Amino acid sequence: MNFDCDAYRGMFPITKKCTYVNHAGTGPLSSPARQAIEMCLDIYAARAEFPIERYFEHVRACRASVARFVGANLEEITFTHSTSQGLYIALTNCRLDPGDTVLVMEGVFPAARYAVDHNLPGIQKRYVRFSGQDPVEVVEESCDSTVKAVVVDLVHYLSGERIDIKRLSAFLKERGIISIVDGIQAIGAIDFVTHETDIDFLACGAAKWLFGPSGTGFLYVNKRQFPHTRRLHTGWLGAQWTGFEHCDAPPPLYDDARMFEQGTRNIIGISALAANCDMLMNIGMDVVDTRIQMLTERLRTALRAHNYELLTPGRSLCSGIITARPDENAAVVYERLTRNAIVLSLRSGWLRFSPHFYNTEEEIDRIAALL
Repeated sequence: MNFDCDAYRGMFPITKKCTYVNHAGTGPLSSPARQAIEMCLDIYAARAEFPIERYFEHVRACRASVARFVGANLEEITFTHSTSQGLYIALTNCRLDPGDTVLVMEGVFPAARYAVDHNLPGIQKRYVRFSGQDPVEVVEESCDSTVKAVVVDLVHYLSGERIDIKRLSAFLKERGIISIVDGIQAIGAIDFVTHETDIDFLACGAAKWLFGPSGTGFLYVNKRQFPHTRRLHTGWLGAQWTGFEHCDAPPPLYDDARMFEQGTRNIIGISALAANCDMLMNIGMDVVDTRIQMLTERLRTALRAHNYELLTPGRSLCSGIITARPDENAAVVYERLTRNAIVLSLRSGWLRFSPHFYNTEEEIDRIAALL
């Protein structure tokens, strides 16, 4: 694959200071995102707020960028502050009734676990193991008539294992079971289209593979869910305003995902998120995905050569994460790498590497030399 990495590395100033392979932790701010933020700051400093017509058009343009990026319709995207908020909205609005059961992937990131455990009174929660197994078979074996929703991580935050969500979603749809997906470790790293997978809800924050900033994200709501969702997380900016001169006659709520935007939007974060989505779209997510897979496979080869134990499964349904540990204490290797300006994560005794498209083969080889 011909890819001019140097053409994009300048968009990431962090490359001048270190080898950054921690996108599963926090993504570094890109220059397009910074420019979008500075545009907002200039407006706020000069006049305190966007001109009203420009504000509505800007929100619409940002929503359209995110929708295009994940292959959705504009009205299927609602902006959130985080993945956690997106999961909360999905779980509390998908019409679960007392006595129903939510099937949850064992080992989900705590964002999903807390949302499930503490916000669904009267709903049964059943945690089942998906790791290393066929997700359809897992649900078949664990399902009964009370199961009305399944919650999974599209990519596991530690192992990097990627679930076959297309097969699982088709199976659940046939049975009228709702799919709720945490996508934060996938979106921005893998070539993913919501309409091709046909999931019901996808929650994602901007802080990782989408290059930030923290404090913003989105929730995708499949349009077939619009007639069935409750309105438990709605607010005045979830309505069809065209201006704010006459607030004594409030317009109706949107009948789509936009209804869940309660109040003042994080327009700075939304602008940066949209800029990053546009940047990745311009490159092509197929190119980004292929590039990341090449880098992780190069790193996998080096880890095997050094006899590291690999937690991340083989190349089938790969993600951007590769996790391994040496015979010696992983913390010792972690300290050695960080002293040499390699930024990665130490998680539960494992070394987690997560390169992005702008990382180079030379950077991976430098990591390999320090293992």
